[in-house]
Amino acid sequence: MSYQSKITALVINLDSAKQRWDFQSKQLDKLAILYQRWEAISVDSLTEDEYEKWANDWQRKLRRTEVACFLSHYLAWQHVANRGQSFLILEDDALLSQDLPTTLFEISGNQDITYDHITFETRGRKKLISKQGIHINRDVALHELFLDKTGAAAYLLTPKGAKTLLDSVEKFGAGLADALLCHTKDLKSAQTVPALALQMDMAQHYGMPELQLSTIASSNISTPANSKPPAKDLIDKFKYKSRRISAQLDMGFIQAKYSSQSKYLEISPKQSDFVYLNALLKS
Repeated sequence: MSYQSKITALVINLDSAKQRWDFQSKQLDKLAILYQRWEAISVDSLTEDEYEKWANDWQRKLRRTEVACFLSHYLAWQHVANRGQSFLILEDDALLSQDLPTTLFEISGNQDITYDHITFETRGRKKLISKQGIHINRDVALHELFLDKTGAAAYLLTPKGAKTLLDSVEKFGAGLADALLCHTKDLKSAQTVPALALQMDMAQHYGMPELQLSTIASSNISTPANSKPPAKDLIDKFKYKSRRISAQLDMGFIQAKYSSQSKYLEISPKQSDFVYLNALLKS
């Protein structure tokens, strides 16, 4: 690669997920992206008190795996805020486009790009983005992101964005990591078009089944043995329902507010930009 950004990737990785770490190391070395391992919080390390502290603030009671995932990202946000520099935050099953290094390089050198959070990911759901975008290079544009619904596998976060997320957690409590990234109101977000990342479990959806290894792509969050825990009582059930209704109203308001300047569509990746991964996955 002829471009190397000064932006370092934090790769969220469980101690037990050695195959994922091995893959990410090969992928990031190939792309010449600087990286460091960020130890994920494991379910086994959560005490009952820690779990209950964070599990009850969202639209339903969070699973233990979801609390562990939230805390892994939350501690990474603290790191970004404390270091005072932007980081690329990755989950360890993220597949990355060969255009990502150039895009990171050009974003980091462009003073006109003032977004707090840039997501590179797509995950099979539509997003509300601005009609007009900033062309980062010939192949990639950056569009303001008004409404997203899922995805925390590959995103750039600035210190300002990290502080915004931390302040939101302080005020409103915890939630699904991707929900907080998607719905924190003061977080100024953008989306790359085409998408430059996807989680491995979405490779088949985007026409790249050869990149979906079952040993890496299986989710650490949603499993049959990990069913949604019930509300503690009727008061909590009412709180969860109220938060869901409020979130739905907020999304409707955003769609109405930006309807004239936005488009609602699924962002696709460019398949040819992921071909290089075939050799890495076979090695």
